[in-house]
Amino acid sequence: MAQPAPVETEEPRPTPKPLQRRSARRIALRVVADAMGASAAMFLASIVRFEILPEAPGKNVDYTLITIVATPVLMALFYFYGLYEPRQVLGPINEFKALFNGVIAGTVVLLLADSLFDMNLSRGWVFAATMSAFIVVGGERLAVRKILHFLRRRGGDPTRTIVLGANQEARTVARILEREAWLGYRVLGFVDDATTGGQDVMSEHKIIGPTADLKRLVLEKRAGLVLIAASAFDTARLNRIIWELQDVDVDLQITSGTIDLMASRMVVQSVAGIPLLYIRRSGMDKLQRTLKRTLDIAGALVGLVPLAPALALIALWIKRDSQGPVFFKQVRAGRGGEPFTCWKFRTMVEDAEDRLAELEHLSEGPGLLFKLKEDPRVTKAGRVLRRHSLDELPQLWNVLRGEMSLVGPRPALPSEVEQYDDWVRNRLRVKPGMTGLWQVSGRAETTFSDYIRYDLFYIQNWSLSLDLWILWRTLRAVARPEGAH
Repeated sequence: MAQPAPVETEEPRPTPKPLQRRSARRIALRVVADAMGASAAMFLASIVRFEILPEAPGKNVDYTLITIVATPVLMALFYFYGLYEPRQVLGPINEFKALFNGVIAGTVVLLLADSLFDMNLSRGWVFAATMSAFIVVGGERLAVRKILHFLRRRGGDPTRTIVLGANQEARTVARILEREAWLGYRVLGFVDDATTGGQDVMSEHKIIGPTADLKRLVLEKRAGLVLIAASAFDTARLNRIIWELQDVDVDLQITSGTIDLMASRMVVQSVAGIPLLYIRRSGMDKLQRTLKRTLDIAGALVGLVPLAPALALIALWIKRDSQGPVFFKQVRAGRGGEPFTCWKFRTMVEDAEDRLAELEHLSEGPGLLFKLKEDPRVTKAGRVLRRHSLDELPQLWNVLRGEMSLVGPRPALPSEVEQYDDWVRNRLRVKPGMTGLWQVSGRAETTFSDYIRYDLFYIQNWSLSLDLWILWRTLRAVARPEGAH
């Protein structure tokens, strides 16, 4: 008797996991927000071109229908250029680049369709739609980014993170991510085999278990991310850990093994099937040095000439507030350790240098730096000038003379330079600056190792755009003076 044919049953599809569902919802919301922005941009282009500007050919085209068709096409191009990668964290520059590429590609597609199907589109409308898309969609994405940053600073939308490894790299990365609260990382603890469980690694964070318990810890802690310090494990152990987490609903991020290089200098290349990081050469060539010097001269002149009346009023205020000279002059170490006279507005009493020795044991500054929040030597006028960093303005004269730059490492005292080792001495490879990466990255709240690392990071990764970014962050820090003493 013939056996009945087995009934084929469809294998049950795996149920999407919580992190996957959350990621899908976020992508859907991003697509909807971008679609609304793109549609609004094209409707705005119609109003500008046909209601505000003079009559033009192509007005009889149904631009509402064009908008309805073009919007999903533009969303597909945004996806192609990486704006909707699952759970991808795009920096503002990379996000703008992807947006720029997507909008330009959309414009090209629109013009090709007009040529192929003879739609008789107004070129003015296409141009207006392109510009509007940059402004509206870019503004929408900036608004979303700012809202997320606001929520994250207040504990919302956290990325619950387990740090895999407890070495210097792991601790440094964890400390930076927690300090930059707007990123939303919430460190739950460290997992490592080299130290005992319960041991403190950094303030408020402990070793919560060995790597053998990682899967269990991810579930117990409801972690959404495992951040792996690559330098903490050998290659074989690292590969096993990644395989063990393959079926766990958690994201993985792995460090590059160095935290002193910008991502823009690194490119992942496949060589014989092995992923390698190619590091672009660093250092300023002659053209870049000329650009930096041009920016310094222009910035110093823009600062000194229009602000001359304000500088005179500040000088008069200092003179009336306390006895002593208007300016405080001090020898500092310039490029290569060459001494120069650094100018500042005086913010302390006249005998401040003589009283330094009795206060040195109270220093709150990192490492070799003397900092004291409630320094009794600071005058009334000096407190206001320091709070808004106005005491630094006379250094524009040092910039104009070529002794300093607008952006660079903090000008060190010769006594500090004498204590530098060979690694720290690399700070002297460039001119010191009025502001720098350290000053806009936490200022007085950073450690001495952070202070040195930020300076060396700046020197290794210098670019004109980095200088402009630091200058912008400096203006924001001066407007909202937190951490200046």
